[in-house]
Amino acid sequence: MKEAHNILFITTDQQRQDSLPCYGAHFMHTPNLNKLADEGIVFDNCISVSPVCQPARASFITGQYPYVNGVSDNFQWISPQTPVISDIFREAGWQTAAIGKMHFHPWNNPQGFEYRVIAEDKRHFFLLDDWTLFLERRGLKREHPATIKGYRESLGAIVSPLPEDYHIDSFIGEEAVKWIEQLEDRPFFGWISFNSPHDPYDPPENLADLYKNAPITAPTGDREELSSKPAYQQEIIPFFRDNLLYLTDYSYMDREKIRRMREYYLATITLVDRQIGRILDALERKGLKETTLIVFSSDHGDHLGDHGLPFKSTFYESALKVPLLISGPGVSRGERSSSFIDWLDLHVLFLKTAGLNIPEHIQGKDVSPLLESPSLRLREEAFGELAGAVMVTTERYKLVLCENGEGELYDLKENPPEVFNHFDDPLYGDVKEGLREKLLRHLLAHGRVKRFGGGSFESPPERKAVLEEIKRKIERGDYPGL
Repeated sequence: MKEAHNILFITTDQQRQDSLPCYGAHFMHTPNLNKLADEGIVFDNCISVSPVCQPARASFITGQYPYVNGVSDNFQWISPQTPVISDIFREAGWQTAAIGKMHFHPWNNPQGFEYRVIAEDKRHFFLLDDWTLFLERRGLKREHPATIKGYRESLGAIVSPLPEDYHIDSFIGEEAVKWIEQLEDRPFFGWISFNSPHDPYDPPENLADLYKNAPITAPTGDREELSSKPAYQQEIIPFFRDNLLYLTDYSYMDREKIRRMREYYLATITLVDRQIGRILDALERKGLKETTLIVFSSDHGDHLGDHGLPFKSTFYESALKVPLLISGPGVSRGERSSSFIDWLDLHVLFLKTAGLNIPEHIQGKDVSPLLESPSLRLREEAFGELAGAVMVTTERYKLVLCENGEGELYDLKENPPEVFNHFDDPLYGDVKEGLREKLLRHLLAHGRVKRFGGGSFESPPERKAVLEEIKRKIERGDYPGL
């Protein structure tokens, strides 16, 4: 395989796969992502190893599944002795950078990257990250999103009070351009991680009405499904209702509210696309675009009301499947791949394209042959993990097993998709048994992989303090958005 001189990994947070024109959303204004798709390969079966922020990101940097690296949920992180991809590139002499939202622990941990700009989360207003300091230098202060009028009524779909140039994603784009402009004459591995379209769905005012009349799809299923689904799904809405950083009751979702959520969600993707255009232009000016492997993806998706749920933390397609576009040296142009692929495989791919050795503890598969021959089928199934649940999916069926004995079994060719749970249906007994065997073999293979520790950590003291202050403000009625 042709070696790339540089690698640029561009990611969003919580972007479902069907949010781009190359995946069917033809009305979307994303010219720069469209160009990446036209110049490279569109992957139709990229899945999140774990549809939650920290586990997905920990799996990428370690190249190990959550059960192995010890991070199966938020508020967990890898041990300090765990080897990560940034260490490998840095020790090989590559320039390394992590710009934007990484979800490392602690929040200001560089995690082996030499160059670090932190813009950590739209809701983490209590952290003095680089974006917060940027705003403070301009006389602005970050507040709880609930301070914005209409926050509660719109379920967090709000117009940002900041102009576009000050939005967190614009800040990340600007900082990425600055980094590219100062690059030295040696190879680089950069990870640019945008916050959007993660909630709150907060486009700047000039983009808020962009998709007001767009043919946005309606949600799949509704809350009535929950009676036939495992208990973990029934806990999602109460969790966010009681979470002091959300203060939102998504049991009030209806078609009108979901429509607005989707409009604003998609508008923030267009904002990110504008920043990606700036980054690509910077690579061109620097003479680096032709020698750089460019990879665009997201850590997990967003239900956006599908099955009556917000956000993620299930194995439904809208939370599980993410976009993946790859272009650059040695990559076929204008092609598609149906082979399953995930971020562990990207870990391997980046090392492979850089000509670096793959450590034995890495669990990802070498998918580099797909870049020249995208019609190959290197993986016929994919696996995922959440705290207390595991999943295997093929193109036709998906099986979820929960630690309490409950489960899900879906025929992905059914319409509407994933509404009918066939886990206890005797007609699907052979299908369930075959998938269970695949899952068992996969989990048993974990036992042959070296572990480095990892697990839960306490909530940071600054977070504990601000949660107490939020409680006091609620009692005083200080949030106009509520």
